[in-house]
Amino acid sequence: MKAELKEMLKNYKQKAVARKKAYGLLPRPLTAAEVEVLIKNLTVSGLEKEEFSIFESERVDKLVLRLLSNEVRRGTFPASYKKAEGLAKVVSGELSSDYLSAEEALELLAAMQGGAATGELITLLEEGLFEEEIIEILKETVLVNQAEFERLTSLAEQEESVQELLKSWAHRDFAQDWELDSLYPGVAIKVGDNLTTGHLSPSKNADSRTDHPRHAQFVMDGREDEADFMERLEELKTEAERVIFVAGEALGEGSSRKSATYTMLQLLGEPVEGEPEKKAGGVVVAKSFAPIFKNSLVASGILPIEANTELVTEGDSLEIDLEAEKLVVNGEQEISITLPIEYKLRKIAAGGMTYFDAGNELQQWAVSYCQEKGIDFDESRLPAQAQPEEEPPAQTLAQKIVGFNRLDDKDTILPGETAPVRIRGVYSQDTTGPMTLDEYQAMAGGDFGAEFVVQSLCHTGECPSSEDRDQHRFIDDFVTERGGVCLEPGEGIIHTIGNQFVLPTDVIVGGDSHTRTPRGVSFPAASDIVAGAMKYGKQDLTMDESVRVIFKGEPQPGITARDLVSTLVVYAEETVGKEVYNGRIIEMEGLEFLDSDERYILTNAVAERSASAGTVPPDESTLATLEENLQYLKSRADVNLSPSVQNTIQAIEEFLAEPVLLEADADAQYAATIEIPLAEVEEPLVAKPHHPDNVAPLSEIAGTEVDEVFIGSCVGGDIESIRAAARIVEGERVPRKVNFVVSPASRDIYNELANDGSLAKLTAAGATVIMPGCGLCMGNKRRIGSGATAFTTTTRNYQARIGPADSQTYLGSAHVAAMVAVSGEIPTVQEYFQNLE
Repeated sequence: MKAELKEMLKNYKQKAVARKKAYGLLPRPLTAAEVEVLIKNLTVSGLEKEEFSIFESERVDKLVLRLLSNEVRRGTFPASYKKAEGLAKVVSGELSSDYLSAEEALELLAAMQGGAATGELITLLEEGLFEEEIIEILKETVLVNQAEFERLTSLAEQEESVQELLKSWAHRDFAQDWELDSLYPGVAIKVGDNLTTGHLSPSKNADSRTDHPRHAQFVMDGREDEADFMERLEELKTEAERVIFVAGEALGEGSSRKSATYTMLQLLGEPVEGEPEKKAGGVVVAKSFAPIFKNSLVASGILPIEANTELVTEGDSLEIDLEAEKLVVNGEQEISITLPIEYKLRKIAAGGMTYFDAGNELQQWAVSYCQEKGIDFDESRLPAQAQPEEEPPAQTLAQKIVGFNRLDDKDTILPGETAPVRIRGVYSQDTTGPMTLDEYQAMAGGDFGAEFVVQSLCHTGECPSSEDRDQHRFIDDFVTERGGVCLEPGEGIIHTIGNQFVLPTDVIVGGDSHTRTPRGVSFPAASDIVAGAMKYGKQDLTMDESVRVIFKGEPQPGITARDLVSTLVVYAEETVGKEVYNGRIIEMEGLEFLDSDERYILTNAVAERSASAGTVPPDESTLATLEENLQYLKSRADVNLSPSVQNTIQAIEEFLAEPVLLEADADAQYAATIEIPLAEVEEPLVAKPHHPDNVAPLSEIAGTEVDEVFIGSCVGGDIESIRAAARIVEGERVPRKVNFVVSPASRDIYNELANDGSLAKLTAAGATVIMPGCGLCMGNKRRIGSGATAFTTTTRNYQARIGPADSQTYLGSAHVAAMVAVSGEIPTVQEYFQNLE
């Protein structure tokens, strides 16, 4: 055995054995360097005479082929390219192997299902090798980029078989097998209400998220009533081929973590042959879903179904009948179910969005080519085209913005309608970013198609481990090489910086549930959806209904934007019920008195209402903000290097030259209208443990003792919030028992606060001012102690999010938080207003 191969296998074995011993898991996918060694050694004679043991003895030639066949990820990962290049050399005869024939190597290339293999297959086709076989392989391939497609169009001028390939793509033949089963039998595993993405993917274990099998082992951490979940699941798997996950209300509420969906795949899915760590399929039934999580399940090919799950108990035999739209329990009880819309069912049938979206794009390219060249094809197999209305329907603001960005023949859109929509900008942050970049490579992405991409390092920038810093370098290189902006650690929170790129007419997608811009409309999404928006600069969007919220009058002195957040809950509960927001867009009016930062606090808050988006109408102050953002962009150090910055400078300048300030039509239709008379809000509002909707007036919780105070996050680290806190604590001293931490949301804010003396006032009172970033908000770097009570300006207070399950978190404004810090307890209403004077 060649020494290089022997050393590689020895190191691989050490990693594999250590992983098996520590976690009971199979080895991680091969690296590019490992694949390169395997390819080189295909030419070495005598491997069939050698044996090597990883978990059991195996002939070395068989081991090399098994590793190449099954342990390399598909897509455009570095290892994928090494595998495709090596196999193509065997096919062409450049490499001669005793263990792998040209025909067998071609079969392995076909099994890669496109991505890195596509370019190699086209090269072989150009060289006249295995033409018939490669054409048939490509007919089933959808992971094809534009440059590769154009190479094929050049070939098509001389080769009729390539024309037939393009016609096959235009006919969408590759999708013939994309069908769902009609019946889904299984056994139920039952969990309770309000199971969050934090329970499926704990934030404190964020560093393992790209290691799907390992991260899935942390499921239900912090959810004490489900502590035995994995044991129950394994027992049920011995009873039935399929276990169906059954939940109560609000399944998947919380951060938009694709890792939560990866966990569901690992728990419920079946292994994918030829792709390490990958699982596919699964069925989830819940009384209600958080919309981001439900979309994430669809994007991953998991079937989400809504039903009254109160009638299901663990261990019940279930049968889901899609055609009859019913769930049969134990062969007797029938429960009606609500399925995803037909478009999403087709996406699930394709195995998720990676192949579905690539197939849609490929078909469009092929159709355009055939039409341009006058090549006959069956146009009846094309998807139906949108038809403009003779009389355009009345539109809400969100509908106006989405319609403004439609890419078909319409400029209006109604709830339930699905349309291709331009996505001008994409946000990505560092705990979901590695998953997004994995998905980007899995879908064979090249340069970014979105006009701007902003990537942050705000969640892991503080106190990074060596692994974090390695990840930071990878993320920075990956994003900037493809035309995006990667923020430095300490530069700022993704939303705080990213919002400065956004126009009032923009549709934005981001890999964080708090991607909620103060202008335009923004949709948070899971990593694969974000990767798709990055790649294509567009997305098929299904329009949601809107709820209209009208703020009447102006708030009394001392009532902040953060208090207005809680009024969304209070007044909904008093009228139509707060569930009205679930899966809908909250369109807020009457907020002209708020600045851009305060408007963001309101649009951000729609995340905790499980709303799909939030809007505030643009006005003259919006234009003034755009002028400020333009100057910020022009002052960036990467202004001459980053296409994303340059594109946005041009876009803002063009917009300011001819502003478009969209507004809702007077007769627009809403699912509900809620009025909030601000004169009635006479005291601050606070969210009690363990939910942002658990709202109480200050007077109800006054006197509660607190151990930890944090002022920061994207909705509490703005400049005016921290300035207000500095004024309140000036001349005071924080008690020793209180840990008081402040984190500005960006470096620019930090510098302004340093210059005006606000930071000095805070530190003199005993505060610790940390680097700009997310700080305590996510709970992945900073945590609170056992049994601790915290008062924070962060976004969420779910149980175990920022501390152990026995800790408690209250949410409120920076004004209240500062007063809590200096007294060690929540103030009375009288104390609150006195301290503001």
